[in-house]
Amino acid sequence: MASWQGPFDAAAGGREHVVRECWFCGEETPPSWHDHVLGLHKDADTTMTPWIVVLRTTWRMEIVSVPRCARCHTGHQIERTAAVLSAASLIAYAASGQLDRLLGILSSSTGDRVVAAVWAAVACLPGLAWIAIRLGRLPWQRLASRRLGYARHHPEYLELRTDGWKPRADPVRYWRSPPNPHHPPPANRPRRLIGGSFELLGAACGLAVPVAYFTGYEELAGVLIAATAGLLFVASKIKPED
Repeated sequence: MASWQGPFDAAAGGREHVVRECWFCGEETPPSWHDHVLGLHKDADTTMTPWIVVLRTTWRMEIVSVPRCARCHTGHQIERTAAVLSAASLIAYAASGQLDRLLGILSSSTGDRVVAAVWAAVACLPGLAWIAIRLGRLPWQRLASRRLGYARHHPEYLELRTDGWKPRADPVRYWRSPPNPHHPPPANRPRRLIGGSFELLGAACGLAVPVAYFTGYEELAGVLIAATAGLLFVASKIKPED
């Protein structure tokens, strides 16, 4: 992806502004915390410490900063949110006992099976929305032009993969995200309060799940599972990413 140096700005203290194209939509965007960071590792070696029986793994890490504008960043957050909600809704549907009624595992009347079928259709709606977002079928301006996985087609990433680098920044802890060289702006007070409130509500719903399930309220437990996943994920996105 081509990049070029902007004009010399004397008012900015003689600094040059780097302007690049967003890898997902092609719009001009400066380097910022909106960039999608991909991590790669190489030469992983696991050894044992001399005095204590502990395995120690060392490796080399490389980071690729894929240019991304603010709109595509928001669109990818929406895509991830839809994916989490789709999984949570299916888990909640199964945990509520409606799936057992639909399949006839639990004895139920015809009316109960119709209700279970209706709830099955409702539980599939977030998944259908996620598929539509991935395929680019929703005409919404806030969505990204290309899905997040398109970042792995970036020339710099492909070049490192050709040189033997492997995906993920950490070969041991696969869930660990690579460090972002650009720090996000500090969250203002309203965002911190809203994010903290969502986290508390999500934690409360999570603690109530086993109580509702083992006291015979399976339907309520299913709703609480979906609420826990949704609230905690939304809370993580209200605050700027690290």
